[in-house]
Amino acid sequence: MIQILRKNQRVLVLVVAVLTIVAFIFLYNTTQLDELATIKNPTIYGKSLTPLAIDRQVKNYQLTLALGQFELLQKLGGTSQDQDRALTEFVWNLLVLQHQSRELGVEPTDDQVANRIKQVPIFQAAGQFDPLKYGQFVSEQLAPRGFTERQLEDVIRDSLRLEALSKIVEAPAAISEGEMQATARAFQPVTAGFVKFERTQETDKIQISPEEVASIHQQNQAAFMAEETREARCVVFELPADSKIEGKEKVDALQKLANTASELTDSLAQAGASLDQLAAKAGAKIIKLTAFDRTGNPAQTAASLNSEAIADLAPAAFLVPKVGSTSDVIQSGDAFYIIEVTAVNPTRPLTLDEARPQIEAQLRAQKAQQIFTADATSAANALRAAVAGGKSFAEAAEAQKLKVEEIKNVVAAAESTSPENQAIAGSTLLLKEGEISNLEGAPWGAFVAQLQTRAPVDQMAFGARETQIRESLLRNKRDLLFMEWLRVSREAARITMPPGRQG
Repeated sequence: MIQILRKNQRVLVLVVAVLTIVAFIFLYNTTQLDELATIKNPTIYGKSLTPLAIDRQVKNYQLTLALGQFELLQKLGGTSQDQDRALTEFVWNLLVLQHQSRELGVEPTDDQVANRIKQVPIFQAAGQFDPLKYGQFVSEQLAPRGFTERQLEDVIRDSLRLEALSKIVEAPAAISEGEMQATARAFQPVTAGFVKFERTQETDKIQISPEEVASIHQQNQAAFMAEETREARCVVFELPADSKIEGKEKVDALQKLANTASELTDSLAQAGASLDQLAAKAGAKIIKLTAFDRTGNPAQTAASLNSEAIADLAPAAFLVPKVGSTSDVIQSGDAFYIIEVTAVNPTRPLTLDEARPQIEAQLRAQKAQQIFTADATSAANALRAAVAGGKSFAEAAEAQKLKVEEIKNVVAAAESTSPENQAIAGSTLLLKEGEISNLEGAPWGAFVAQLQTRAPVDQMAFGARETQIRESLLRNKRDLLFMEWLRVSREAARITMPPGRQG
């Protein structure tokens, strides 16, 4: 199959394809990838990793994203919001996976790899493998950037390794009837009384000393950073303000604008080309953008440019490699733009004065929460003491000028139950009748609940979701087993990193 795919690729090298969104991510978002490739002298299983070997694993990560192998990414830690950490975790875990696969003799065959390639969604059309799409992907997206079919096959091979090892590692996972019975408690209708503790502390009245602010700033300077911003100017190609054309006439006019903008970008590639002269010749205006971040805030312009257009232009500006460089043509609404970056303001630590408002707000919020939690905990303890002394829940609450509310026959796991009632009913799952729950957080502050009665399981509601629940519990157990296996395997790999890096 692999040879067949390669043969088709040679025939289809001239076919042009539109890049997919996922492929765009891996082809152009490479900042963290470059950072990992600069690691020096790491070791795994007692052997040093060469820069070439690291680069190969980095490309595996890029291609795994493009091929949509999300199970491989998720299980090996490659989906963290911290992209640098996601890449680092994925690379080391992938090396461990590959080593363990060889040790256990569960290496996929070439036939298995070829069959799986045919099942990759981006290579399919109408539910069938499409050699055209495969050929386009290889020739249009891989070859120009130094990727090969071999690396594509390696990613699929890694996915198959993961599946094989997962089956071995996760085989002991099972769900007992006792666990299902415990889960079924969420389908027992409960009646309970509860008391809300409202968070009313006004944070602006909490005093924060200059010494506290300075201490937080000094200890956490890495957390207080000014984001990178860029300044730019953009050439604007748009229809006249009083234009009222519609339909085909408007489409033709927009196409003419797009062609003019494209001609300008082509002219800019010539030596000595001047953006100002070319824009004036094309009859386009130039608008200056003040400093903005990746989302387009807080850019301001001397001329009219709406926030939607700025938000569309900002990401493109951050793809421009350096000051003086220009972007490709960008469309926003019925206008076309070309961005020229005029300044790059790199990320830097915030000064104490710049960070002060943020630090003060955080400290006030923390202190307010501490005060509220202490007061609510004290009140909850007093409620329990009063009930233990013989008072009813209502009498104990009234003594503290608290209002008792009630839920009746609420099923915590029912889809029709409101989030608030789910939280209250859920807090009683481990209680006996008459017991009071721990203090539980809530959007309004916190609450405690007293279980009054628990009815038998709602068999209709539970039966409708029993299979789903069993599968979910089993999946969680399997994930935990795999995570523990991976942790132990990583320890055995003896990964070492230079000072300041973590594996």
